[in-house]
Amino acid sequence: MLSAPYAEDLTIGVPLEPAPDITIDAGLAAQYLAITGDQLRLALSEPLSQAVTGRDPRLANPGLVIALSIGQSTVATRRVIANLNYTNLTLRRPVHTGETLRTVVTPIAASWTRTGTERAKILLSMRLTTAEGEQLADYQRLALLPVNEPDRLSIVASSETDDTPELLQFAACVPLAWRSPQRSARRDVVPGDILDDLLADTVSSAREMVRMTQNLAAAHRDERFGLGGRRLVYGGHTVALAQASLSRVLPDLLTVLAWRSCDHVAPVFEDDTLQFTTTVNAVLDSRGFRFADVTVKATAHRPGEEPTVVLRWSPVVLVAQGGAA
Repeated sequence: MLSAPYAEDLTIGVPLEPAPDITIDAGLAAQYLAITGDQLRLALSEPLSQAVTGRDPRLANPGLVIALSIGQSTVATRRVIANLNYTNLTLRRPVHTGETLRTVVTPIAASWTRTGTERAKILLSMRLTTAEGEQLADYQRLALLPVNEPDRLSIVASSETDDTPELLQFAACVPLAWRSPQRSARRDVVPGDILDDLLADTVSSAREMVRMTQNLAAAHRDERFGLGGRRLVYGGHTVALAQASLSRVLPDLLTVLAWRSCDHVAPVFEDDTLQFTTTVNAVLDSRGFRFADVTVKATAHRPGEEPTVVLRWSPVVLVAQGGAA
C-alpha cells in the first residue's frame, strides 16, 4: 500500500488496501459526544434506544459512523489539499454500538483543476461494510490532491448520474421493528428556515477528532500542510457540529438516514465560531414516522473577517411523529 499517494499514484478502478477495522464502543461514543455535544437522543439514552429500535445495543450516532468511515478513507488522501464534497450517502440500516466498520476506497475518476497540472480532482468511491462484509453504505467523495508527475496522471471522466431518490424511498432504511416514541411537540417539523440562534458553537478538539477517526490527512495534523500555515479542520468535524445543531433545533430527531450531498465550500479552522441555519425542504409522514429532507448551512465567524459560509449539508432525517413507543 502506498503510504502517501499523489493523485497519479492512484489507479482508477483498483481498490486501496483498507485501513484498520474500527469497533464502535462506549469510549468512542463518549469521545464523539465530548467533542460535538450532539443531543441525538437514541445515541444518548439506552432505554429510549431499546424502546424505539427493539435492540439492546444502543444506537451508534450516525455522525460518528460516517466520520469513522471517512477517516478510514484517508488511505487515499494523506496528501489531500481539500475535500470538496460527498454525495449519494445512504445508510442501508442503522448501526449500533459493538459493531465493527470497514471502508474500502476505490478511485473512479480523475480530472485536472482549472489552475493547471499541479493539482487534480479525484473522485473516490467508498464502500462501508461491517467486518463480516454486510454492506452498510456506498458513497462518493471528491478530493483535491497534489500532482507530482503530471504525465503519469490518467484522466478518466466521471460517470455520475443524477438519480435522486424520492423521500419515501428512504423508509426502507428504517427497520420494521422500529417504533416511534411520543413526540415532544416542542418544535414541529414543517418546511421553512430554522436559525440555531441560541448556540453558535466554537470548533475545538480538532486534532482529537482527527486522531479518534483515524484520519491520516496531514493537512489536519500539521500546519505545514494546511492553508496559509494553519491546520484545516477535518470536514467531518464541521458536519458533526452541524448535526449537533440539528439535534437542538429538531429535538424529536431520531437519526440521520442519508446525505444527499455535502459541500465544503470554504475551509474551517480551529477556534472558528460556527452558526447554523437549517432549512426544512420537504416532509413526509410514513409508518408512524416523519421523514424530512433538510439543508444545514454553516457560517464561520472569525475576528476581523466577514462571516463566511463554509458548509452546505443536505441530510435526510427521521423524526418522531407521535404515538406510544
